[in-house]
Amino acid sequence: MLRALATLEGTLTVLEPDFDIVTEARQYAATHVTAQLTPKTVQKTVADELLALAPVLRRLPRRFDRVSGALEQGRLSLNVRLFADERDRRVVTGLTNQFLLTFLGAATGIVAALLLGVTAGPKIASGVSLAQLIGYNLLIVAAILVLRVLFVIFRNR
Repeated sequence: MLRALATLEGTLTVLEPDFDIVTEARQYAATHVTAQLTPKTVQKTVADELLALAPVLRRLPRRFDRVSGALEQGRLSLNVRLFADERDRRVVTGLTNQFLLTFLGAATGIVAALLLGVTAGPKIASGVSLAQLIGYNLLIVAAILVLRVLFVIFRNR
């Protein structure tokens, strides 16, 4: 919108150098806002809203009586369904997945660091034990998991 306004202002400046778009916009808004805030239009708006609310207002005393009667007799109950909306379930599932991936990445990284420190055990090559080879592989897995979590975090921003 700002780019369109800047383009419009640039075009108007080329066509009419003395044209001030801000002043014109203020004058236009002032005339239209004052036209909308006359007592007659406000009265018409209030009347329209009250007509739209009339059916709800007619049922209100009956509903209030039903609720107060149930409260008086101890029959008032409240039914709350957590995660009834699909969007709520999606958010909680996404957060749970992010937490589990973070936890798995951190745990895999810790195990990899511990295995990299082990020099005993069967040797795969000179100076590299089987535990260290597994540690290097787990370090790659941990890096992939952590990078995936970071990608999802920065993608959502």
